[in-house]
Amino acid sequence: MKKNILEVNHVDFSYGKKKVLDNINFSIEEGTFSVLLGLNGAGKSTIFSLITRLQNLVVGEISINNFPIKDYSNALKDIGIVFQEPTLDLDLTVKQNLYYYGSLKGLDFKQTLFSIEDEIKKLELENHLDTQVRNLNGGHRRRVEILRALINKPKLLLLDEPTVGLDLKSRFDILEYVRQLVLTKNISVLWITHLFDEIEEDDNVTLIKTGKIIESGIVKNIIAKHKKENLVETFNYLVR
Repeated sequence: MKKNILEVNHVDFSYGKKKVLDNINFSIEEGTFSVLLGLNGAGKSTIFSLITRLQNLVVGEISINNFPIKDYSNALKDIGIVFQEPTLDLDLTVKQNLYYYGSLKGLDFKQTLFSIEDEIKKLELENHLDTQVRNLNGGHRRRVEILRALINKPKLLLLDEPTVGLDLKSRFDILEYVRQLVLTKNISVLWITHLFDEIEEDDNVTLIKTGKIIESGIVKNIIAKHKKENLVETFNYLVR
């Protein structure tokens, strides 16, 4: 039986007097591709910020690999993070960006590149390692950010709207690569998006509307439960 790699239990959150999350509960099993789906402003990025400790958790509990996130050193060592906003240093090369991150994880240059050697090739970045990041297109920059997130060999990979602003081919190349990570490396993925075409019927999805979870489960089961034709129709029915 698979264990839960991420658990979010009874989480509330407010910005000042404005409550933006209300009793959020969901979990992710190890070795699965899971999606947090909602429209812009639904609370997805706030959940991401709480899991990654960019925001302070006050109400509720979040644990990663059975470690509460308040146990910072143990919980966050098991995750890789890809932020919605670009976080690469544009003036450094790809290799320098990777080395800098690796050094934060206690790795020297050789260890850093060795830890992601196979992924560099799979992401077709081997010819771009000495390229200054500002000279890369958006798709390649996003690949570098994913590559960087894999340096510490995470058990859980968190991606907040990772394909926003990319062309269609780049979007689905990245999506397919991340799906393959689940299959080949048993990495658990939380893919946060508002894009319905990135979701497959066997994915585990959590639907969120204005800070509340409105449904959670396997996509095809949710569709069947509500007797709709597809996820878009189901979502529109649930948020009406």
